[in-house]
Amino acid sequence: MPPKQYYCNCLVHCTRNPAQPKAVSRATYYSHLDYREAGVAAAQGRTTPIAANLPPIPGSSGASRPRSRDGLAERPAKTPRIHISNTDADTTVQYAAPAEDSGTSYGFGNQFGGGNLDFDIGQGGHGEEAEISAPEDEEDTNDQPDPGSIQSEQNRPLSLPVEDGLPPELGAGGIPQEDEFIEVTATLEDLKVSQDFIARLQNATLEADGLHPDVLERLRNPLTFPLDLDESPALRTSIELFLDTTTASEDVYERVRQTFERHMDRTHGADDDREPLLSHYQVKKSIAEITGVHSLKHDMCPDTCIAYTGPFSELEACPKCHKPRYDPIILASSNGRKKVPQQQFYTMPLGPQLQALWRDPETAKAMCYRKQETDKILQQLEQNGNRIDQWDDIYHGSAYLDAVRSGNIGSNDTVLLMSIDGAQLYENKQSDCWIYIWVVLNLAPDVRYKKRHVLPGGFIPGPKKPKNVDSFLFPGFHHVAALMKQGYRVWNAYENVIFVDRPFGHLGTADGPGMTYLNGLTGHSGAYGCRIYCPVKGRRKTGGNHYYPALLKPVEYNVEGCDHDDVNGRHLQSSNRQEYLDALNKVLSSRTQGQHQENRRQTGITKPSIFSGFPPNRTIGVPACFAGDLMHLVALNLTDLLVNLWRGKLDCDPEDDKSTWDWVCLTGDVWIEHGQRVADTMPYLPGSFDRPPRNPADKINSGYKAWEYLTWIYGLGPALLHGILPDKYWKNYCKLVRGIRLIHQRSVRIEELHEAHQLLVEFVEEFEELYYQRKESRIHFCRQSVHALLHIVPEIIRLGPGVYYTQWTMERTIGNLGEEIKQHSKVYANISERGLRRCQVNALKAMMPELERERGLPRVSDDLGNNYILLGDHEKHPHTLPESEANALRFYFSRIDDGNTDPEWCPQIRKWARMRLPNGQIVRGGWKEKKKALEKVRMGRNVQYYKDGARNQPKFAEVYYFFQAQLNEEKQTFAVVSVYGHPDARLLRESSRAMLICEYCGDDALEVIPAKWITSCVAMPPKSNPPDNYRYVSEKMGLDVASMGVVEEEDNDIYV
Repeated sequence: MPPKQYYCNCLVHCTRNPAQPKAVSRATYYSHLDYREAGVAAAQGRTTPIAANLPPIPGSSGASRPRSRDGLAERPAKTPRIHISNTDADTTVQYAAPAEDSGTSYGFGNQFGGGNLDFDIGQGGHGEEAEISAPEDEEDTNDQPDPGSIQSEQNRPLSLPVEDGLPPELGAGGIPQEDEFIEVTATLEDLKVSQDFIARLQNATLEADGLHPDVLERLRNPLTFPLDLDESPALRTSIELFLDTTTASEDVYERVRQTFERHMDRTHGADDDREPLLSHYQVKKSIAEITGVHSLKHDMCPDTCIAYTGPFSELEACPKCHKPRYDPIILASSNGRKKVPQQQFYTMPLGPQLQALWRDPETAKAMCYRKQETDKILQQLEQNGNRIDQWDDIYHGSAYLDAVRSGNIGSNDTVLLMSIDGAQLYENKQSDCWIYIWVVLNLAPDVRYKKRHVLPGGFIPGPKKPKNVDSFLFPGFHHVAALMKQGYRVWNAYENVIFVDRPFGHLGTADGPGMTYLNGLTGHSGAYGCRIYCPVKGRRKTGGNHYYPALLKPVEYNVEGCDHDDVNGRHLQSSNRQEYLDALNKVLSSRTQGQHQENRRQTGITKPSIFSGFPPNRTIGVPACFAGDLMHLVALNLTDLLVNLWRGKLDCDPEDDKSTWDWVCLTGDVWIEHGQRVADTMPYLPGSFDRPPRNPADKINSGYKAWEYLTWIYGLGPALLHGILPDKYWKNYCKLVRGIRLIHQRSVRIEELHEAHQLLVEFVEEFEELYYQRKESRIHFCRQSVHALLHIVPEIIRLGPGVYYTQWTMERTIGNLGEEIKQHSKVYANISERGLRRCQVNALKAMMPELERERGLPRVSDDLGNNYILLGDHEKHPHTLPESEANALRFYFSRIDDGNTDPEWCPQIRKWARMRLPNGQIVRGGWKEKKKALEKVRMGRNVQYYKDGARNQPKFAEVYYFFQAQLNEEKQTFAVVSVYGHPDARLLRESSRAMLICEYCGDDALEVIPAKWITSCVAMPPKSNPPDNYRYVSEKMGLDVASMGVVEEEDNDIYV
């Protein structure tokens, strides 16, 4: 492969003629990026770089503020990860054409077969975003940054990361081609083993999977008729009984079955010629035969070191701990003839589970969702000139669309997401267990993350951590690789056709520790510790071996290999496949352990990823296929860092002094009072907010949950920490909150991505200046969790909204499988069996959806359409309203009736207490809710709504009650609400729109609104203590995420 050559045509250092670029090093190419942009701007009569033409976010004064730096795109590290010779360089870099100077779109390079995908930000830029209506306030003229500070550079508006100005090989990476392969054969044993697993995957066949012949036959010749159990009433009844008791023990099933049999004997006589119900064993066997879903069992080391698969399959002792594979007592007593493995693990082959999703017309139609949506997107791109202005799903990601347009993803292919995580099954006992799952991305987001459609792939028993995860993943991955290579036949019951499916492994996800098993990188403590494999090199303390991704170089710092100049976080690039392959070859060429240690430090790679064994046209490539994880990043890692900083609990270096930590504020009585205020918000949080945050002052060390952190830090924090955190730290924190809220949506508009990227980059830059302060003693403040914020928006552009590939789905699967454990003495075997049963039950319900008993509507309810449902209690007879409420009705109906409503009209209505929203939340009107004591309420009467469908102007209100009226001969549903006042404009601006303080006006602000204007329940806790009429808005973080995979809010209200 010819070496890569970089050329620069900047007018400052390299050439006087832009048409004659100069050959430069990779480092120089990046350091001159802004000079090249300035040259292009000058040639077009502009005085600022293209990036600066983006409109500033509302409330900022944009580029008019002083700048401390010239914004150069410094190279990410002092030297490239590996050295590439410049000899015989004949590759010419083709420069992308600069974007038109319209300020409205940015080219997306050649990711779509040479076309340009633009981001339409509209003529108004940020003016198109969701505006909070607020009265004008005086401009704070004292909010200017000091000249020479990093904040002055931050106020230059950011552009989204795009391809213009980058060498071609540093784009999104493209789709791996067939001729890409690992050239070097390893000599070190562990690397040889990794390559062996990969080679076996590359040669995988279904015949070598160890599948039962019947299963193999079905994969080649699927059944072409829907499942019908009516011909055997006993079998169907037995299966329904099994499903109804599936979370119970085997004994429960048998007792119910025997009770039923005795009842039938008494009713019809013991000699009745009827077919008896099946035993528990028989019904399990029947379900396995019907679905074709069986487990593959393989031997493993009892200490979880390795699984006896692939290159380990013929061993009789663990190469790590040397424990025997087979029970030594049984082996000795049988003179070596009887080999009983000491422990085994389960793998659930994916093929039969995927086939089941097509065997019923209803589920087969659901599986067509991806194809239909992709066709719509491609048509929109063609009509809109390859412009995307909103990311609604993974299908909008450039990586997915690249794969579609290249033909790597066919219309009938199943697109998969794989996720792995470790779980401690018991809180106070070592009980680690690793589980991996498959998520079928062909299904709609509202369906694909629910329990019945999440497919367990395999279980790795503990209690110790596995030492070679590849050996445990190998059986499942071998099967999937064979499906990718050979394909398998599927009967589409919806269209009554047979097609060949070759699955596409789109994404692999895990938490931080789990990801190192998948991607083969060094992890967060390495010199190149970014999980996106970006080229930013970390810095370590003198004498230390833990690297931290600090962008700013410490003062008086000369640690060898880490003393590179400041890194501009605004121009970071993600992974590049060719650079990865070159670096991997360097690692594989290591001859000694010492060389391997040095090479992994230089490259950030420990070993090749097992994902490399998949056919190159069946993934988006390594390392591009490994996604970030918003769940652990946002809910656990960042919150842990910030809370420990504010409490002064973070490790203090001997060269540092905690008395200089002016951000420490949550200590002593302040911490105790803050914790109590957090706990006191519980009555104001709707039931749909899940577990309300406990008092962190009491419970932060007692298993504080991710949802608690989310609500506390990103929901309540801006208001509760206002006046406690010093002002500059509070403003910095609010930028993080606002940015995280924006990217935590299922659907993200281009203007929201611009705002989020601007805020998150500013947060990172200010974080280093405010907390780290270029001090080597504080370099450990700069964690990978902070660095990862720089990649979130670019990854949304590449992969779609981050909520679609978080670990929430994996965590819920671990939780609900753990709840089903019944045999605690054999916990690992039991959870594996429960996982196998989950696969079989899911497949059975996919084949016959009627077996899934949907919960019906309550007896007192009214379906309003569009998933809005009125719920009881309601008045049986109409009643006359108080004058303030009657005035609101008269005003509303007079407005829509052109003033023809009688001003003396005394309306009489029947009130309804509750309404379920499409997202599963339940709005509870104050008519009934206020009858309860505050401490017994999870307040559900505060809502967000959009007036007249104006989706960019949310309003907030307290619902009194719902009622129905006949309008134009059609029954319509309305709500009587008290509208909150406009948010405080100054605090809205100072908090970067993260804190909305509104005045509650009660009966003085009553209005009538259509019930379907309401979009969600919100919390409105009081701002002051003791409470007054000013409330702050707290929306549920990840509400869209929760509605994808969690059951609807329970309606447990019983009114008398």
